[in-house]
Amino acid sequence: MRFKGLRFFRTFKVFSAALLILLIVLMLANLGSCNSKERIIKIGCQGVFTGEYESFGEEQLTSMELAASKLSPVKVGGFDYDIEVVVKDDEGNPEKAFLVAREMVDEGVAAVIGSTFDGTTEASLPVYEEYGIPLISPFAQKTDVFREGDRFFRMIMNNEQKVLNIANFIRDEIKPQKVLLINNREEYSIKLVDFLWSLLSDYGVGLIGVEPMSIDIEEEDLGVIIDNFLIEGPDTIFFCGNYSELATIMEKSREAGLQSRFITETLGMDDSIFVLTDAQNLEGLIVVIPDPPSLAKYSQDQKAVSFWHDFNDYLAQMDTDDISIDGPGVYSPYCYDSVFVVIESIKKANSIMPGDFIDELRSISFDGVAGHIEFDSNGERLEPKSTIFVVKDGAWVRY
Repeated sequence: MRFKGLRFFRTFKVFSAALLILLIVLMLANLGSCNSKERIIKIGCQGVFTGEYESFGEEQLTSMELAASKLSPVKVGGFDYDIEVVVKDDEGNPEKAFLVAREMVDEGVAAVIGSTFDGTTEASLPVYEEYGIPLISPFAQKTDVFREGDRFFRMIMNNEQKVLNIANFIRDEIKPQKVLLINNREEYSIKLVDFLWSLLSDYGVGLIGVEPMSIDIEEEDLGVIIDNFLIEGPDTIFFCGNYSELATIMEKSREAGLQSRFITETLGMDDSIFVLTDAQNLEGLIVVIPDPPSLAKYSQDQKAVSFWHDFNDYLAQMDTDDISIDGPGVYSPYCYDSVFVVIESIKKANSIMPGDFIDELRSISFDGVAGHIEFDSNGERLEPKSTIFVVKDGAWVRY
């Protein structure tokens, strides 16, 4: 009986030891799993991924994943963290955008990049403000995007900054005596020219008339309009409208002997303008576009060139059957830089918690693909730069 009891006791000890080892292994495995989950930085990618504008979402996601692949792992608090891009489609719908923002909060994202449109950005922002999550916008350009708190950061210049740069260029570089401002009666053109008028008026620049001129070259006698130009005698004409309209106006003006300098903005810059009229009629045309010098046409900036190559290489590795884009879009560099400024802020704060790194994000000073990035007290880009081109010998060249 004693031997049987001893054998039972030894068997029990062996069984207990094996069970204890198994429990320890399971605990360590579970602990390792928990640590793995904790060592992930989630960055939200909110945008349009279906329908007519899906290409915007595709370029956004590709740019963000490219950035994540370059930055992971991130050392924070002595541990390595991988970056996970959390993708949510708000379909360009403000109501859906509000719900998507709630979903992002539930996902535990550290920051969100998006959304594609002004309306969806406005709808999402109150949610992110409520939960203290920074929203970095590579797209929204509407100046008065609804903002009650301090969690909104804009990577791209807003509409007012775009016009301010035009006004400053006219005042500081052109120094005109008599300026004629013209819109083409479309809403965008009217708003831009009206704001430009108010800025130049405040600057004391000589403006012709008591308000901007509005013309529709398809409905009005352009000959009469050009005769009025000759009577007013402007040394500088700013026209906001399509390049085809601009080509017609400049051609008729030159034929009438008007030698005024012409200035335009983004809508007026297109290579197709050179097939619409003789290049001599366009000589000296100036355009001020909101793209920073590093990204503007003909850029040889090394960071920009490297980004374009990296984007295309990354895209080539993906299943392109499900993707409509074949290269980076206009907003891709801003989406790419957005991830970098978030991670840079996290590294400086040594924390992945938004409440800890938000001050570092506000004071960020970062040289990205889209130029030097700093934010003012409202989360707007600080002194964003435009690029100026001029037509010389039938081609666009840097001013």
